[in-house]
Amino acid sequence: MFRTPFGTYNGDSWEEHCQTFLKMKYEADGYQEMTAHTQGDLGIEGFTRKGIVFQCYCPDEEYDSTKLYSHQRDKITKDLNKLKKYKSQLLTFFQGVKIKRWIFLTPKVTNKALIAHCHEKAVEYRNDATMKGLLDDSFDVLVHDELFYGKEIIQAKQILNEKINIEVPVPDEQEVIDWKQCQTASIAILDRKIGKLFEHLDEIPKTQNTNKFIDLQVRNYIKGQEILNHMQQTYSSAYEKQVKIKSSIASHLEAEVLLTDLAPKELLKETLEKYKLALMGENFHDIFEFSVYNDLCHEAIASWLIDCPLDFGG
Repeated sequence: MFRTPFGTYNGDSWEEHCQTFLKMKYEADGYQEMTAHTQGDLGIEGFTRKGIVFQCYCPDEEYDSTKLYSHQRDKITKDLNKLKKYKSQLLTFFQGVKIKRWIFLTPKVTNKALIAHCHEKAVEYRNDATMKGLLDDSFDVLVHDELFYGKEIIQAKQILNEKINIEVPVPDEQEVIDWKQCQTASIAILDRKIGKLFEHLDEIPKTQNTNKFIDLQVRNYIKGQEILNHMQQTYSSAYEKQVKIKSSIASHLEAEVLLTDLAPKELLKETLEKYKLALMGENFHDIFEFSVYNDLCHEAIASWLIDCPLDFGG
């Protein structure tokens, strides 16, 4: 299995995802899937009537950057060679439409040398006289990872009854320490606010619990911000909805803090529940795995504690 920040795939599941989102994205361009059950895939998984063809590839396991590049490079070379091998069969499918772009769809690209390899192969095939009639004079070879199809991947996962997972590492102790050292003003704010959650304790356990909870909020904030960065790049529609919800709740928090009769812990719990319900109203729990949905909720609390809207009075 091959893991990315947004999913876990093998060869079959990646191809299934690709076919689903290609049919959505290129329906207006006459996209056609090339099934491989009879004569093989002929070097392409599908094509449009505008001269774009696609080939999918997902490695069978996790590789380092060098080995992943080697497998991807060899797959591109091998499948492009099928254009020569199956030229006569392909001509019957394309009916006069020449191939302008051959796009290699793979979940992740980690080595820029793959881009150079694609360019070299494009030049090679444009200059190959035996490919006249099949390839356009502008023929190009490109590589696309899943980031090219963010909106369509969301729809594809819903169609395939899958939820999106955005995997980011949990910040380690040193990351938390580094953040706290760079954000001394924010830590002072957190110390004042969070201390109120443990005012019922004696001084030593109060200090211990306050410090632990501060570290937890910093960890939630760092991890949540990384998830939001991925969402902004790939799932912009969901990201924008989250921004609006978070901003709307934050805009009313200051007044609610002044008027509430709730104890600090109850106010914290109520605010978290309000945000969870707002995200559910936009079907975030249907789109994203619970871990993502949960991390977004805890990032919001950490953010509001750090940036001041959420306070406990007194």
